[in-house]
Amino acid sequence: MIQIAQTFEEALTEEMKSIAALEGRVYPAFAPEATAGQGVPYLFYLSSPGLRTKTQDGYLTGRAVRGELNVVAARYASLKPVSAAVLDQLISFERRRISTDGPFIQEVTYEQPVELYEDKPKLYRCMIEFEVYF
Repeated sequence: MIQIAQTFEEALTEEMKSIAALEGRVYPAFAPEATAGQGVPYLFYLSSPGLRTKTQDGYLTGRAVRGELNVVAARYASLKPVSAAVLDQLISFERRRISTDGPFIQEVTYEQPVELYEDKPKLYRCMIEFEVYF
């Protein structure tokens, strides 16, 4: 039986779920409704299919993928260590295969994390924009 490799998003999810503080709460594109009293911290991410590398001979299999990681927590003091763990995990992707059978990440870059307070749910959020090449 041929095993199908994981997509980048599947591998990203598995990698981020390994962060103990998130307790497996990692979601693509959106998160379930949470309050300061329950369901936090969590991470939700956005990702794209990416831009495939192109040469004079046509498109190759390598690609650059941009994405966004959003860490959400009830207190600013708890946001800081969880965000640091997420950032460390993201940086660790460089020069290795992520997850069980995900892509081999050649390069990781990220932007300065942005911290916000979300007034409606009364939660803190740290947004990390990144780009990976595999």
